[in-house]
Amino acid sequence: MPNTITIAGAAIVALNKTPLLGGEGREGLAHLGENVAVTTGVLLQGHPGLASGATPEAGDAGWVTLLSATATQGPVVEIADLPKFVKLGAAAANPITLEGVQ
Repeated sequence: MPNTITIAGAAIVALNKTPLLGGEGREGLAHLGENVAVTTGVLLQGHPGLASGATPEAGDAGWVTLLSATATQGPVVEIADLPKFVKLGAAAANPITLEGVQ
């Protein structure tokens, strides 16, 4: 897959390269892999970034849910507006690959 980045483990990933550049209305596709079997809980979280430009800590209050698991989700889910940083949610047991869409 071209223009992709994989989020795994406890990593906080900056989406700082086009087309995975956060904000500006950029969209992405989340390829869930084995997480498609998860039916409840947060799979992916996003953060708009800190005013200082630093990477936010995992416990920062600015993290929001980008993708929640459902019993009827498919293996690929669209995310309408990518933030500047992403991390896996508590329900994600496996990596998620984001594909940039412009």
